[in-house]
Amino acid sequence: MAGGKYALVMGNAAYNGDMALANPCHDATAMSDTLAALKFDVTKLENGTRDDMRSAIKNFVGTLKLEQASVGVFYFSGHGLQVEDQNYVVPIDFDQHGEQLASRMIQVQPIIDEMSSDVTLILLDACRNNPGAQRVIGTRGLANLDDAKALLVGGRPVEGDALTVSGFGEMKADRNRNTFIAFAAAPGQFAYDGTGKMSPFTRALVSNMDAVDLPLANLMARVRKEVLSITKNQQRTWDNSSLTDPFFFNPGSLLLFLGNIMALIGLLLCLTSYSLVLATHNASWNQLTAAATLPLISLIILLFGMQSVYSRLRGNFEYSNDEERTVRDHLLLSLQKGGVGGYLGAQLAALCISVPYYMAWLQKYDQGAARMPVSLGILTTEMAIAAALIACLLGSTCIFLTRLKWSNRRLKFIQQPSRTSILLGAACGGMLTGVITAPFLMGYFGSLDRPQVTPGYLVPGSIIGASIIIFSIVNFDFERLNAKRLGSSALAALAAMLFGCLAAVIVFGPLYALGIVQFITHQLEQNFHDPAIMISGGAAYGLPVGLILGIVIGAAIVLTEKWSARPVI
Repeated sequence: MAGGKYALVMGNAAYNGDMALANPCHDATAMSDTLAALKFDVTKLENGTRDDMRSAIKNFVGTLKLEQASVGVFYFSGHGLQVEDQNYVVPIDFDQHGEQLASRMIQVQPIIDEMSSDVTLILLDACRNNPGAQRVIGTRGLANLDDAKALLVGGRPVEGDALTVSGFGEMKADRNRNTFIAFAAAPGQFAYDGTGKMSPFTRALVSNMDAVDLPLANLMARVRKEVLSITKNQQRTWDNSSLTDPFFFNPGSLLLFLGNIMALIGLLLCLTSYSLVLATHNASWNQLTAAATLPLISLIILLFGMQSVYSRLRGNFEYSNDEERTVRDHLLLSLQKGGVGGYLGAQLAALCISVPYYMAWLQKYDQGAARMPVSLGILTTEMAIAAALIACLLGSTCIFLTRLKWSNRRLKFIQQPSRTSILLGAACGGMLTGVITAPFLMGYFGSLDRPQVTPGYLVPGSIIGASIIIFSIVNFDFERLNAKRLGSSALAALAAMLFGCLAAVIVFGPLYALGIVQFITHQLEQNFHDPAIMISGGAAYGLPVGLILGIVIGAAIVLTEKWSARPVI
């Protein structure tokens, strides 16, 4: 393929009178933004007259030829119809009562014939009714999908014999060229304008176009399933192809396997810790077993990821409608994403916590204030288990609570949570995680006669570790990975560290100033053999530290969603 990727996107909504439509301009904006994010050079025209559309098409066709384009996309949303077996898209200045209707519209087939790109894609969200059978051009569909008994034409219900009118006629891709044509509805059928801000077809299309390394055939199968679900099986999309090679809107190559690369890195880190434990001459069987368990879990995750990629490329897909998602569905998804992403992030986060702690321990040993430290391998393994416990619970609870609200004495799922809800939910998840995990971890590590894990050791490494964990949670995703997404999430993780540092100063500053931290630390050092003291001290540390971690998680989610324009979950 020689040149670049170009797209002409048109959306016509401002028709006269009853012909007016609600969503085509919204459709065109969403499509142009999606294609631009996928590195297409996009020309957008909204509410075009016949002359506007002809001029834009002429310039677009000329650009494809001049630039020797590799990919050319023509997208139209608005009224479309069939006259004498020819398909037309309709300008906004179309006169439904005038004569020579065909001369007042834009025929589709010449556009396809004149597009000279190596790959030609035609996307038509414009299946409308035939003016030879109706007096006016109909809107894109049914006003109420739950009571879809009458077709609305010009805002009026039409039933009986009038429903036999046909929409777009079938168009076949040129077998001598790489052409793909997609219709919002099957030949002779109508497409819905939709009750939201986009039509069902365009909504499904833009939500899947950026899926990494998803072949166009699989993409359209997903779109078909989603449209059928949204329209209660009333609208089935249609496509025709003469492509000789698979086409990908978002070819990812190695990016497709980033989730698996993360699992592979986790496996290598676990194997490194396991090797260090094996090299420790006095390692116990329990320590060896624990060290061997971690790479085994990473291997299982890696195999799961490889199977997921293979299954997805074969076209396996289950559409999940956010509007129909229950609290239980959200919990299972949060556990899966938070658990897997949290575990992988924990393996690297453990190094951020254990290495500074190990160096501090060595310093105390040199000063004669502590016994000889255990090997770095054993300490890293212990920290990895602890970090995995914290990260899996932290990721799951934070993601889960960001999209819930309490209403009418029950938990309800929020489709589009506000940024405040995300921050509050993540903060609550962090505090819950801290209260649950810190007492057990403090009790365990405190019973080993080691230097106490004070905030000076814990907070800096935990903030960095939390940023790594949230990066892992956000990007353990085979669907939406691209350079923009990776860059956005990396910057979000770094920015979240700043929020964490600020939160640490705000939370721990007064505690240090009032002597509370020093008092608790003294009590723990004097009573480290007392389990009750250690557990209560752990809870006292866990609540504020968990709050800080939750703020880091929440800030990273908000920033990632803002900068990548995609939800984290």
